[in-house]
Amino acid sequence: MTTNKKPAPSASRGSRYDRPRGLDNWRGVGSYGTLGLEIVLCICVGFFGGRWLDGRFGTEPWVSIVGFVFGIGAAVKSVHRAMSEMRVEAEREEREHGNPLPRYDARDDEQKSRDVRAENDDKNDDKAENEDKGSDA
Repeated sequence: MTTNKKPAPSASRGSRYDRPRGLDNWRGVGSYGTLGLEIVLCICVGFFGGRWLDGRFGTEPWVSIVGFVFGIGAAVKSVHRAMSEMRVEAEREEREHGNPLPRYDARDDEQKSRDVRAENDDKNDDKAENEDKGSDA
């Protein structure tokens, strides 16, 4: 006798940690990709809201300037909020998955350039010695 048991709904969908890592990357792009739009909208709403109030009350250009400044303040606040969220997310990922090794280490590049400089110095020293020997003869 066979039983057709359906898996539990949570087991069929899987947790967010069972999903491929690429999906989390796209979620980050969606969350932080709208930051530029949010910055522009904050500034525009502040400025154009100020222009509308200036036209209504005849206080041109003062309320527009104040609205623009408030829009910049709101944009700075949204950037700060996004940075805080990114930091919290990065700390959570480091706790869960560990801290990966850097893909590029500047120290390796510095060592390579030192090696190249040392080789060039050696070649220049050899040339100078050969020139001195040739002029002495």
